[in-house]
Amino acid sequence: MGDERWRGLDDEGLERLLVERWLYRGLLLAVILVSAVTTSYLGASASGRLTDVVTIGTLLALAVVAAVVAFLMRQEDLRIMRELRQRRGKP
Repeated sequence: MGDERWRGLDDEGLERLLVERWLYRGLLLAVILVSAVTTSYLGASASGRLTDVVTIGTLLALAVVAAVVAFLMRQEDLRIMRELRQRRGKP
Protein backbone atom coordinates (compact mmCIF):
# COMPACT_ATOMS: atom_id res chain seq x y z
CA MET A 1 0.00 0.00 0.00
CA GLY A 2 2.79 2.39 -0.82
CA ASP A 3 0.40 4.83 -2.44
CA GLU A 4 -1.30 5.36 0.94
CA ARG A 5 -4.64 3.75 0.11
CA TRP A 6 -4.77 2.94 3.81
CA ARG A 7 -5.80 6.53 4.60
CA GLY A 8 -9.37 5.65 3.62
CA LEU A 9 -9.58 2.93 6.30
CA ASP A 10 -11.21 3.46 9.67
CA ASP A 11 -9.33 2.99 12.95
CA GLU A 12 -10.18 -0.70 13.23
CA GLY A 13 -9.13 -1.27 9.63
CA LEU A 14 -5.79 0.41 10.30
CA GLU A 15 -5.21 -1.80 13.32
CA ARG A 16 -5.97 -4.94 11.32
CA LEU A 17 -3.64 -3.73 8.57
CA LEU A 18 -0.84 -3.18 11.07
CA VAL A 19 -1.25 -6.67 12.54
CA GLU A 20 -1.21 -8.16 9.04
CA ARG A 21 1.94 -6.25 8.17
CA TRP A 22 3.60 -7.34 11.44
CA LEU A 23 2.91 -10.96 10.48
CA TYR A 24 4.47 -10.38 7.06
CA ARG A 25 7.54 -8.87 8.68
CA GLY A 26 7.75 -11.90 10.96
CA LEU A 27 7.81 -14.14 7.89
CA LEU A 28 10.54 -11.98 6.38
CA LEU A 29 12.52 -12.36 9.59
CA ALA A 30 12.11 -16.13 9.33
CA VAL A 31 13.46 -16.00 5.76
CA ILE A 32 16.47 -14.02 6.99
CA LEU A 33 17.13 -16.49 9.81
CA VAL A 34 16.81 -19.57 7.60
CA SER A 35 19.14 -17.96 5.07
CA ALA A 36 21.67 -17.21 7.81
CA VAL A 37 21.57 -20.73 9.23
CA THR A 38 21.82 -22.37 5.81
CA THR A 39 24.63 -20.05 4.75
CA SER A 40 26.52 -20.81 7.96
CA TYR A 41 26.07 -24.55 7.47
CA LEU A 42 27.23 -24.45 3.85
CA GLY A 43 30.11 -22.14 4.74
CA ALA A 44 31.23 -24.41 7.55
CA SER A 45 31.37 -27.42 5.26
CA ALA A 46 33.92 -25.50 3.16
CA SER A 47 33.71 -27.77 0.15
CA GLY A 48 34.31 -24.86 -2.21
CA ARG A 49 32.19 -26.31 -5.00
CA LEU A 50 30.67 -23.87 -7.44
CA THR A 51 27.15 -24.94 -6.53
CA ASP A 52 27.80 -24.18 -2.86
CA VAL A 53 29.23 -20.76 -3.69
CA VAL A 54 26.25 -19.92 -5.91
CA THR A 55 23.83 -21.19 -3.25
CA ILE A 56 25.51 -19.10 -0.56
CA GLY A 57 25.43 -16.02 -2.80
CA THR A 58 21.77 -16.56 -3.57
CA LEU A 59 20.89 -17.03 0.09
CA LEU A 60 22.76 -13.88 1.06
CA ALA A 61 21.01 -11.91 -1.69
CA LEU A 62 17.66 -13.27 -0.51
CA ALA A 63 18.42 -12.24 3.07
CA VAL A 64 19.42 -8.73 2.01
CA VAL A 65 16.29 -8.30 -0.10
CA ALA A 66 14.10 -9.55 2.76
CA ALA A 67 15.81 -7.11 5.14
CA VAL A 68 15.27 -4.17 2.78
CA VAL A 69 11.61 -5.07 2.30
CA ALA A 70 11.12 -5.41 6.07
CA PHE A 71 12.79 -2.03 6.63
CA LEU A 72 10.59 -0.32 4.05
CA MET A 73 7.50 -1.96 5.51
CA ARG A 74 8.49 -0.66 8.94
CA GLN A 75 8.78 2.89 7.58
CA GLU A 76 5.26 2.64 6.16
CA ASP A 77 4.01 1.16 9.44
CA LEU A 78 5.35 4.17 11.30
CA ARG A 79 3.34 6.45 9.01
CA ILE A 80 0.23 4.35 9.62
CA MET A 81 0.75 4.43 13.40
CA ARG A 82 1.23 8.22 13.36
CA GLU A 83 -2.01 8.59 11.41
CA LEU A 84 -3.83 6.32 13.86
CA ARG A 85 -2.53 8.27 16.86
CA GLN A 86 -3.47 11.55 15.20
CA ARG A 87 -7.02 10.33 14.58
CA ARG A 88 -7.36 9.29 18.21
CA GLY A 89 -6.04 12.62 19.43
CA LYS A 90 -3.00 11.22 21.22
CA PRO A 91 0.33 13.09 21.10
